[in-house]
Formats: sequence, C-alpha cells, structure tokens
Amino acid sequence: MNWNCNYVDKSPTWVSEDLRDGNQSIIKGYNLKDKIKIWELLIDIGIKQIVLGFPASNKHDYNFIKYLIKNKLIPKNVTISVLTPAKKNLINYTINIIKEIDNSIIHLYNSVSKVQRKIVFKMNKKKNFNFTVENINFIINLINKVNKNIIFQYSPESFSDCELFFSKKICYMFSYLTYINKIKSIINLPTTVENTVLNKYINSIQYIKKKIFKTILSIHTHNDMSGAISTAHCAILAGATRVEGTLFGNGERAGNASLLILASNYYNMGINPKIKINFNKKLFNFLYKKRIPWYSNLNFVAFSGSHQDAICKSFFLKSFFSWKVLYVPINPKIFSNNFKNLIKINSQSGKGGLNFIFKYNFKLNLEKKILNKIYLLIQDLAEILLTEIYKEMIFSIFINFSVNLIKKKYKIINLYMCFLFKNIIYILLIKYKKKKYIKIINIIYE
Repeated sequence: MNWNCNYVDKSPTWVSEDLRDGNQSIIKGYNLKDKIKIWELLIDIGIKQIVLGFPASNKHDYNFIKYLIKNKLIPKNVTISVLTPAKKNLINYTINIIKEIDNSIIHLYNSVSKVQRKIVFKMNKKKNFNFTVENINFIINLINKVNKNIIFQYSPESFSDCELFFSKKICYMFSYLTYINKIKSIINLPTTVENTVLNKYINSIQYIKKKIFKTILSIHTHNDMSGAISTAHCAILAGATRVEGTLFGNGERAGNASLLILASNYYNMGINPKIKINFNKKLFNFLYKKRIPWYSNLNFVAFSGSHQDAICKSFFLKSFFSWKVLYVPINPKIFSNNFKNLIKINSQSGKGGLNFIFKYNFKLNLEKKILNKIYLLIQDLAEILLTEIYKEMIFSIFINFSVNLIKKKYKIINLYMCFLFKNIIYILLIKYKKKKYIKIINIIYE
C-alpha cells in the first residue's frame, strides 16, 4: 500500500536535538547552567530520548554528560544519544563515555551522497561502502565487548541527495549486521539540506522501509524550504516511528522540525502525543530563536566542524555559473549576504572552518601541521569564552604563535601585515636550513 493511503493512529517517539542541533545553530553555545535548564525542561515535558552532542570532540558536551552521570540525573525511562563521526579513535572514546549508562544510543554518521564522496572524502561508491561497513562492524564489536544494551543508530548523512539504490545497499547491510549480532538498531534518514519537494524523500523512506531487516526507522528533517513539519508528518505515514527535532524548530540554517508543533498537531487530530504541550512560557524566549527559510541572518552560516569542512572543500571548486556548495543550497549573495560570513568559528567548529577563514579572508593556504596547531589554540580559546572567535583574532593568534609553527623544514620566525591603499601586504620571515629568507605576499582587496 502506498504511503498516501495510510493513516495515523498513534504518536511516534519524539527525540530532542535541542542540546545538539539547537546548540549547534547559535553563535554563543549553551553553558552548563543553560544545558541543565534545558535538560530539566525536556524531562518535565516527557521527552524520552535526548541527544547530548559530540562528547569526543567537544569538552562542553563531555563535561555535561559526566555531570549527568555523576549526579545521577538520567531517569531510568530516558535514553540518551551521543554522536560520533566514522573515525575509530573518536568511536572508542565515545563508547567509553556511555558504556556505564543503562539506556544509551551511539549514533554513527558518514556522508554517502555523490558530491560528498567526490569532493570531501575522495571516494568512489565501492570505497565509501567498504569504509561504512568497516566502521559499522567496528562499533558492533565494541558493543558486544562493552555493553550489549547500547542501541546502535546509523545515519547516511546527505541521504536526501544520495542515489537511492546506493543508500538502500548501505541501510540493508547495517540492518543485516545488527540483526545477526542481536543488537537493537535505528536507521535515521535525514533531509540534511531540504532542496526538493517532499514526495521524493517520502517515496525513498517507503522504499528503504521495505528493504531492511528488523530495525527502527527514524527521520531528521530540516526546514530550508519550510517543509520540515509537513515532511515529518508524511514520513510517519511512510513508516517512520521516530522523529528527531527541537522543541521550537531551532537548528542549523532555517532550523529543524518543531516537536511541540508536531505534538500539538497530533493533539488537534485527537491523538495523544504523550508529551506535555503546556509548560512554563518564560522559557519560550530563552529557547526560541527566530528562524525562517532563506531570510534569517544565520541561514547561510555554518558552525559544525563537518559542515564547515564540506563547505570549504566545495566552495573553492565552484564555477561562476554553477553554485554547488555543500550545505549552502543557494548563493547567499541573492539575499544580500557575504561569503565571508559562510563560516563562523566557535567551540563546535573544526579545522575545515579555520582553513576557509585563512583561504578566503587572508588568501593563505596553510600546511596541515600549521593548521592543526592553530586549531588546538583556537579550540581551547573558544571553549573557554563560549562565543564566536572573529577572523581578526584568529589571524592575530596566527601571528603571535608563528614562532612555534613549523612547515616541514621551514619555520615561520615572524609575520608582519600592513595596508597600502587597496593592498594588504604580508611580510614573512622564514628560516630554512639555518638561513633566513623574506617572503612578501601582496593581496588586493575590495
């Protein structure tokens, strides 16, 4: 039976992304007090699954999880979820954090779309498939060793832009491997960037639903075209039983599906949403961030490290007549936004974001070793200040610490910058094999 012939008779499992996607969408991230306030609200409303972020790559997420464990603040009927990219050292770290929690989900994700494979990961279909299966098996082995009660969730990132048969192959293999190992599993199918009408996405969900073994089907919708809520409703008709979103639809770019609006819609249809839709309105202003498709200030801004990396790698490959920048569906200049604001650096940013800052603003293509050292300094600073680190501060840190930056056999001893009419002049003093050289870079700016 086709999805449009189905009907709704019960509410799905609501999953809050407020402490992850909601936090990832604001310039000044939530501090510990803010997170505790949001956590208590989510528990009070009745949310049973809560995503807590990336403990392996963010000290604030790690400290918050440890705080919850130490103070025994996780109710027995609540399941927490943590994310990890497909990197074995980060997977190990993440598993060790949650292994003692009774109800937990480890959420693995990696991008599978054609553009991401080609530009970001330099992989063909075969390599991408083998890479994904290798990481799935790695987590399965860890779960079997550590705690069989851990639920394994997998998201084929950029699913909505991927070839359907390829994503089906990966989803089938994931569900098969977890099924034969008797591990509870969730397949999460995201509209990573909403760039088409909903029928294509819904038909894809129904197709995947028919091709997988016994596993929970979950969705994560974004609001780039203002369709997050309607897409979520239709996805439930197509077989999804779990919905990820935020209370008021906060999220990257134009936001996510609003759980409270979805729950209120269920209430309006005469179905018990199983969460409270009446609560303290004082928290509304604290949580609600004005996000509308295309016209909000932060619609064309990325804070997440993985998104920034993809933007950086695809931005400098774009052609004049073709806009194909990942995670940025439309050229922001159409809406009077500048490219320089595509990436903002805070505690959740990564090396790709810093690389973009240096390439676009200062026309400097840094060696990986230098970029790694700068990243560690900026990351520590951002986690202490819990706010955006502006490009001017980033560049001043680069200058001040340039004595300790080594590029292969070269050492940058000092760096000077001056302005002359419409020119920025950089003077670098470089040491190579006990000899000193001066390198002058002249950049014309608008």
